[in-house]
Amino acid sequence: MNKLLPIAGIVVVAFLLMRGRSGGEVEFPMRMMTAPTPVKSVPKEKRIKVVLFTGTEWCPACQQLDRGVISTPAWKEFASKEIQFRSFDFPADRSTVPASAQRMAQQYGVRAFPTMLVLDSDNEVLSTQVGSGPPTENYKAWIRGHQEFY
Repeated sequence: MNKLLPIAGIVVVAFLLMRGRSGGEVEFPMRMMTAPTPVKSVPKEKRIKVVLFTGTEWCPACQQLDRGVISTPAWKEFASKEIQFRSFDFPADRSTVPASAQRMAQQYGVRAFPTMLVLDSDNEVLSTQVGSGPPTENYKAWIRGHQEFY
């Protein structure tokens, strides 16, 4: 029994170390970032994958995110040059949601709208942002923080 205690300790430490390395969670910047940052062109194979699940027809937070971030020229330029961006807009009538969107939401465990996911190159979730946050620059900084995983 006394010999098992050190082995158990080593196993626990190894587990904690490996778990810490595999995650790619990047904190969402909470202070308001208003100074625009320049957009750079990134080769398609190096672009960070970002998926948005939203409901702009019925969800006030989704509408705010759309107006304040997604529909802005700064976001559109960022999305077209730096990231692979895909958006799934869920209407109030869920029976009209495409099966592919329903599968994606189920696959990633989406339970609230809006939900933005940053995925790694194997489509595993690195980070999640739920709700509408501050300006476009905060989203850009949060997403760019995942570049090391590509």
